Amino acid sequence: MKFRNRITRLAAVPLASACVVLASPVALAHDSVIGGSVTSGEVLQEFPREITLEFSGIPQEGYNTFAVTDTDTEEVLFDAEPDITGRDLTIEVPEDVNPGPGNYQVGFRITSSDGHSTMGSVPFSVAGAQGATVPTETSNSEAGSSSGSTAELSGGLKTVISIGAILAALAVIIMLVAKMRGTNKKG
Repeated sequence: MKFRNRITRLAAVPLASACVVLASPVALAHDSVIGGSVTSGEVLQEFPREITLEFSGIPQEGYNTFAVTDTDTEEVLFDAEPDITGRDLTIEVPEDVNPGPGNYQVGFRITSSDGHSTMGSVPFSVAGAQGATVPTETSNSEAGSSSGSTAELSGGLKTVISIGAILAALAVIIMLVAKMRGTNKKG
């Protein structure tokens, strides 16, 4: 019976540590696109003259940029610094840009409301003779993790989970060493 109680106590620490780490709030994620004048997968009748992306938080002033790319040719059509109005970031499409039917994406890199750099893209298409098909949306933070609709963990959450796992493993090792020392002293 004593052996089973010791195992239970030894297992309790890493299990409790894992629960604390895994129960940490998902609010560690960066801002993500939740709407705008161009939405993921949307098929427009003509190329927009103004592009607005609405984010889940209010982006901070600082380094914010949009780039519009033709995804068929991978040519960057233009880039611009957006105007910020609350959660909306807006760019005007230059007069000389009117690419016609095809597949496009608005790539963005913003300073999220949490102060971290966040990047991603919103694909859309313009209808026409080419019969555009739209690629899926992507969104990544600076650390290479998701901040959009994908199921990957944010870089901060990965770090917290890694540190929690290391601390749990160290706790188990310390308890095992203490147990062995206690057994050696008795015997």
